[in-house]
Amino acid sequence: MKSNYSVLYAEDDENVRKNYVLYLENFFDKIYEADNGLDALNLYKDKKPDILLLDITMPKLNGLEVIRKIRELDNTTPIIVLSAHSHKEYLFEAIKLNLVDYLIKPINRNEFKEVIENSIKRLEDESLNEDTKVVINNKCYWDSRSRILFFKEKIVDLTKNERILFELMLNKKNQIVKPTEISSYVWNTKNDVNDASIRNLVKRLRKKLPVDIIDSIYGSGYILSY
Repeated sequence: MKSNYSVLYAEDDENVRKNYVLYLENFFDKIYEADNGLDALNLYKDKKPDILLLDITMPKLNGLEVIRKIRELDNTTPIIVLSAHSHKEYLFEAIKLNLVDYLIKPINRNEFKEVIENSIKRLEDESLNEDTKVVINNKCYWDSRSRILFFKEKIVDLTKNERILFELMLNKKNQIVKPTEISSYVWNTKNDVNDASIRNLVKRLRKKLPVDIIDSIYGSGYILSY
C-alpha cells in the first residue's frame, strides 16, 4: 500500500537503482533518484524527502559524508544505508549518525520491506504528535512539512536558495551563522562563495520576510531571532 511520504534513493549503479525504484513504487508516490552524493545532498535540500535510502560508495560525496552534512541540521529524518561494506569502521560511524538501519547487500527482500514499513510507521507516529507550524508571530509562520512561509495565511514566495537559507537560519535560531556556513549549505560547494553573493541573498530574503528578524553581526555573520 502506498504512503503519502516521499523517498530519496541514491545509488550510483543505474541497474541496481532502477531495480530498487520499481520496488519502492509499491510504497511511495514520490521517489527522487540520485547517482552521486552531491546530487543526493542537493535533492535533500530542495525536496526535503521524508525518508532517505543511501548507498555508501558514491562519486563526489560518499553516503556517510552526505549523512554527516544532513545531520548537522536534521537529526530526525529516517536514513537507511544500503552498502556492500560490512567493515566495523563503517558500522561504528553509521551508529553515530542516528540511522534507522544499515543493510548489507545483497539485501533480503523481506528485510528491506520490514525496514521500509517501520520507517513509514515511525513517520506516521511522529506526525500524530508533531506540530509542523513554526510560529514567528501572530500573523506569520513557517510550515516545516511543506517548507512554505505564510503571512496572513498567504504564501510568501521564496526562491529555492532563499528557502534553503531561511531553513538554515531557523535551525540555527539565536546563533550566529557565518558566511562560510551559508556558502557551504546553500550553494553546497567546498569553495567559498564571494561575500557579495551571500549579502545579496540575505538582502533578498530580508525584503521578502514580513517581519524583521535577521540581523547582521559585523565581522561575524547573521543571526535570526524572534
